[in-house]
Amino acid sequence: MATTDRSKTGLDDPRALQILTTEHWSLLSTRTLGYQEMFGRTTVFVATLSGTLVALALLAEATHFGLETLWFALALISVALLIGLATFVRSVAINYEDARWVTGMNLLRQAYIQIVPELEPFFVTGHGPEADGRSLGHGSRQRLGNLANSLTTTSSVVAALNSALAGALASDLGALLTARWALVVTIGAGVSLVSAALHVRYAARFRRSHVPSTPSQTTK
Repeated sequence: MATTDRSKTGLDDPRALQILTTEHWSLLSTRTLGYQEMFGRTTVFVATLSGTLVALALLAEATHFGLETLWFALALISVALLIGLATFVRSVAINYEDARWVTGMNLLRQAYIQIVPELEPFFVTGHGPEADGRSLGHGSRQRLGNLANSLTTTSSVVAALNSALAGALASDLGALLTARWALVVTIGAGVSLVSAALHVRYAARFRRSHVPSTPSQTTK
């Protein structure tokens, strides 16, 4: 009897399904924690940004848009932008981590199908390393085909808000230096565009250097 049990190795081992199921639920839980962290950080950022706008509106009305408003705006926008940058960087990292967990679950489904091949027609999600490009979505490498999808992610929304804050901060500095109105607007618009480009470049470089790999790829 013991000899028969030892002969069952790999996916033939009766314990394999239990181990695979435990790993699957572990990955699902980890994905949930990642999304909760992202949404929590984004909520803090949006709340900070909302409070900043309300405070600046009240301050501008109290000081009649005087010089004090510009100095307070400089401090408040700087804090909001700092929180936004931290939120963006962490969101990009969470996207990559989520892509890893999706890759892992694809491999687990592949193992399920190897155990019971007749189940393959009933899987609507990816179940193999070749399915990574279809399943990873925003976590996959940046390409023209998924550009529209990338622009609708949480990290892209945060990047847009950060770029607007960076432009507002630059305009505020220009106004403090008594620059002309047209020049202030031009500076703000230019800094916003540069900030947006830098955010996209950071996300693209991060994805290129953090491509989720399967165990078979890491051993090559």
